[in-house]
Amino acid sequence: MTDVDLSPRELPSAPPRRRLRNWLIMGVLGLALAGILYQALTSARVFFYNVDEAIARRDELGDRTFRIQGTVMNEPVSDSAGAMVFTIAFNDESTEVRHVGDEPSDLFEVGIPVVAEGHWEADGFVSRQLLVKHSESYVEDNPERIDYEVEQ
Repeated sequence: MTDVDLSPRELPSAPPRRRLRNWLIMGVLGLALAGILYQALTSARVFFYNVDEAIARRDELGDRTFRIQGTVMNEPVSDSAGAMVFTIAFNDESTEVRHVGDEPSDLFEVGIPVVAEGHWEADGFVSRQLLVKHSESYVEDNPERIDYEVEQ
């Protein structure tokens, strides 16, 4: 029977070119990950202001994108460019909103709080997205639209 030498041996190290290549690949991947993370964090940062706050900070906000919250005060009308124009108010301050994005949901109506995402322009706030707050009474008001069974 032959003896097997099980003593530890030194493995040959990777050639310098291979080590450099590995570090370069890891560096490029790290930079790409850092860039994606930076982009995600900066683009997800959209500020939210009530109408009175947004009006008070109008000069500071300039043409940056932010969200403005208020209650719809009048029925929307269409302007000559096809934008939906209405007024929102909060804390005795109001502003005109020109919405140029997709049509809001059926829940959009006078007296309902909305959040409009957009920016200030010379004649008011221009919105590209509207978020409509719905009441908690949907199930009570529309029982025929809810199909749920309680298992016993």
